[in-house]
Amino acid sequence: MLDISPGDSILEAGTGNAGLTMHLARAVGGCGKVYTVERNNDTLENAKTLVAKFRHGQLLPSIVFSQGKLSEVIDDIAVSIDPSVEPLLDKVKDDSAHSGVQEKWRGGNMVKPLFDGIVLDMPTPWTQLTSIFGYLKTDRYVVCYLPSMSQVIDLVRACQPWPLLVEDVVEVDWRSWEVRVTTIRNPEQPQSLDTNGQQVSEEAMICRPTHTPGGHTAFLVKLRKCAETRVG
Repeated sequence: MLDISPGDSILEAGTGNAGLTMHLARAVGGCGKVYTVERNNDTLENAKTLVAKFRHGQLLPSIVFSQGKLSEVIDDIAVSIDPSVEPLLDKVKDDSAHSGVQEKWRGGNMVKPLFDGIVLDMPTPWTQLTSIFGYLKTDRYVVCYLPSMSQVIDLVRACQPWPLLVEDVVEVDWRSWEVRVTTIRNPEQPQSLDTNGQQVSEEAMICRPTHTPGGHTAFLVKLRKCAETRVG
């Protein structure tokens, strides 16, 4: 859904156990980067350990870990990627102190678009739109992972003032299948006999969904940045 290519820069908020982080790192390759942010320090340290153990740390060079709230660390991450962002941030803070446009400028183009895609795995991703919008490249995607439809509705409503197109809402479920060998016994058909005179039953494969109900995991909401605006 993010349309990732080797060499891309991806921002992820909600590292968790780093399962998705490592998947993203594989997608961007050795010349790309995944900047992942986790609020809980213990969770982050566990994620680092898991990544280090996976294939002897093969993916570590492609991952940059940060601890804290996304809105509070995103600017530092941006400056670490491109130091020329820092004077832009200083100008924005100065302008905001006099004009009160702090909430507006992030929706514009007063910072550099640095990321080819953003993943938000958090209960209220709409609260981060002000922080991330200016850093996302035009015509690129934000994908949000949300457990409930009420959260999806809140996100879609929050996107209305922004040039963000809701391209897709997909339910992710878990469906088990039964695949096994079975014996066919058809009384209407004559049974063949083996060399000992015993009936030989034919074998076939059963391939069907199990009768247990499918389990819901979450919804994925795909947003595309479709325009940029400037303030002032």
